[in-house]
Amino acid sequence: MIIVFHKEILRPPEVVFPWISEPDKAMKWQKNVKGGDIIERKPGMVGTTFTEVIEEGGKSLKMHGAITSFIENKNIGFHIASKIHEFDIDYSLESLNNSTIVSIEVNIKWKFPMNVVTIFIGTRVKNKITNELSAELSELKRLCED
Repeated sequence: MIIVFHKEILRPPEVVFPWISEPDKAMKWQKNVKGGDIIERKPGMVGTTFTEVIEEGGKSLKMHGAITSFIENKNIGFHIASKIHEFDIDYSLESLNNSTIVSIEVNIKWKFPMNVVTIFIGTRVKNKITNELSAELSELKRLCED
């Protein structure tokens, strides 16, 4: 399942990027993320590993991740795995005058039994994720522009 999303934020990339790359700031706009830890920080950030806990509907899910790409103020990518799925998410920032176009691409691979469930309700799941992503990016925009 691939989801692509774009959002213009009326601030330059050097203001926006820390809100994506720094866990304490990212948790302020990623409302389902309730905690996490850096396991090992690597020079240049690529290969840095971490855990993250998300909560939704009273249930929590622990995920393990690694930074797969990092160019300060331009790009950060993650590979994240949990017991129900694994996904790659890539945030790219493009400067446009005094604003930033944030582009996000998410590629989700569901594990059994979710992979079977998504055969039947995949469109609903994709719409839910897209709506959550849209709300998160609206909050990111608000935080960056305040």
